[in-house]
Amino acid sequence: MKDYHTHHVSPNGGHICAVTRADWERVAAAEGMTPAFGVHPWYAHAVESPAAFAFELDEWLARYPHAQVGETGLDASAKYRATLDAQRLLLHLHLGAAFRHERLVHVHAVHAHAELLQILKTRARCNTLPRVLLHAWNGSHEMAREFLALGAVFSVGFRELSHPKAEERYARIPAGKLFPESDDAPQLWPRTLALFRLLRGGLGTEG
Repeated sequence: MKDYHTHHVSPNGGHICAVTRADWERVAAAEGMTPAFGVHPWYAHAVESPAAFAFELDEWLARYPHAQVGETGLDASAKYRATLDAQRLLLHLHLGAAFRHERLVHVHAVHAHAELLQILKTRARCNTLPRVLLHAWNGSHEMAREFLALGAVFSVGFRELSHPKAEERYARIPAGKLFPESDDAPQLWPRTLALFRLLRGGLGTEG
């Protein structure tokens, strides 16, 4: 089974996401992987010209027709809350590019699921919503249903799958909507996959 959200090359293939603009060349060259171009919300404030960023992202997506978008999102934790305005602007630029180029976008959300949901609902009403993967998903089943109604899918790693509430959070997410990820911990991939298959009833055919 492939790795649905990582920052490292995986021998099983998967989706390798950039964190900063400097990562784009690296992920584009990752053999056997699907690259995703973007800037993580932790670094959104460092983007000096959002307009130039938007043009460059369009150019890279046109150059790599198989590429995805991300990592982007909103992080309202205490450490990053002060940069939320910059994060919101970059999130909209990523979502716009993903919609225009018909690509999947990898989204990070910390203490911001409600705001993210409203942003996606607004885009859905305007018919400008791309396909969305919510990585490291740890929200409630009720919140998951809201995102599922918008066509979103989820990925989860070892941290999420080993949480005491893992079964409550993930067991009712439909097949084909929940996928394994290693994120920034490739060394945990075998244990992640074992936990994922255990949670999903031993089935390894979802991706």
